[in-house]
Amino acid sequence: MKGLIRDRLGERIDLLRRLMKSRGVDAAIAMARDGYNWETCYHLSGFRGSSCALVVFRDDAILVTDRRYLEQASGQTDLTVVDQGVTPMMEVLEKEISSRSGVGALGFQARRVTCDVFGGLKGLGRELVDISAEFSILRRRKDPVEAKSIQEAASIASSAFIDTLSIFSNGMSERELAARLEYEMRLKGAEGGWGGQDFIVASGPRSALPHGRPEDRAIRPGENVLVDFGARHMGYVSDITRTFSQEAPEKWVLEAHELLSQAQSAAIALLEPGRPASEVDAAARGVIEKAGFGDLFIHGLGHGIGLELHEAPTLSPRSDDVMAVGDVVTVEPGIYFPGKGGLRLEDDHFISPEGTICLTSALERKLFRTDARP
Repeated sequence: MKGLIRDRLGERIDLLRRLMKSRGVDAAIAMARDGYNWETCYHLSGFRGSSCALVVFRDDAILVTDRRYLEQASGQTDLTVVDQGVTPMMEVLEKEISSRSGVGALGFQARRVTCDVFGGLKGLGRELVDISAEFSILRRRKDPVEAKSIQEAASIASSAFIDTLSIFSNGMSERELAARLEYEMRLKGAEGGWGGQDFIVASGPRSALPHGRPEDRAIRPGENVLVDFGARHMGYVSDITRTFSQEAPEKWVLEAHELLSQAQSAAIALLEPGRPASEVDAAARGVIEKAGFGDLFIHGLGHGIGLELHEAPTLSPRSDDVMAVGDVVTVEPGIYFPGKGGLRLEDDHFISPEGTICLTSALERKLFRTDARP
C-alpha cells in the first residue's frame, strides 16, 4: 500500500503544476508547523513530520525540514530534501527561491497559515496568490488507493465497535466507552482515532445533542446511545455513526431509525457525478419532512472525508458543490428530540468511475443492542 501511494505523488504534483499555471503562479508553498497542515504536505510528498515547507517549482520540488526529520524525510519522499539546519525557515525559502530564475508569483494556502507566517511569506518579496481552492481540488478527488485506505479504516473501526459492545458493562460511562473504542482500534492496527477531536458518545437525553462529547455520565439500561466514531489508517480517516442500547429499543427509537434508513437510502441513490450536492441533501430531507420531522433534522446531510474529518464537498441545502468522480462523502441524516434523545445514521461512500461504493459496509445499518452485565 505504501508503495502505491508513493507512486501517485508525482501525478499529484503534476496536477498542482497545471493548476499553478492556470493561476499564473511560478511556485507553490505548503507549510506544516507544529503538526498543523501536515495533511497537505503528506498528500504531495509522503512526509508525515510535524514541521516542513514543501515548495513546488515549475521544474522541480523540494521539501525543507529540520534535523529532527531528515532521516524520516529521506525514507518517506522522493523529493529533494533540504536541511533547514539552524537557519530560520523563511531565510531558507528565500535562498531556494532566489536560486531559481523566473520565480515571480508565489502560490500559498491563505486558509492554512497564521498571521506571522503570512508576514514571513510577504517578506520573500514576491507577489502572493491565494491558491487554497487549488490545493482543495487536489485533496478532494481520491484515487482508488486512498478510498481503499478509508475502507480499511472503516473496517477497523467497525470491528472495534463490535468488540467494544461485547464487553460493555452496566454503569460504563460515556467517556469510558469512547476510550475503550479507540483502544480497540489501536489494537487492531489503526493509527488512532480522528486525532485532535473526541468521538461523539451521547446517551439518554444527551443523544439529542448532534455533537455531544462524552462525559462521565453513566449509561443507564434502556437508554439510547449515539456513537459517532472512526479510525485512521495510512493517514486516512473513516466516519461512522451507529446507535445502541442495553435493552430492547423504545418504539420511537425503532421508528426514527427506520425513517433515517429510508432517508439515507434516498440520498445514496443520487450519489453520482454531476449531481448538485444540495439535491442529494434534499432527497434525504424530503423523506424526513414528509414524515413530519423536518424541523428535527438540524444539520447538513454530510461532508467529504480523507486525511481530515471534514473536507470538500459539502452536502447541505446551501452547498454549491457538484458531486464528482473521486468524492468520498458521509451520508448522515439525523433526528433529534430535545430533552428526549436523538439518532443519526452515518456511512461513507466513494464515487468511483464504475459507480458508488459504500466504504463502511462492514458494519450493519441497524440498531445495536448489548445485554447489561452485573
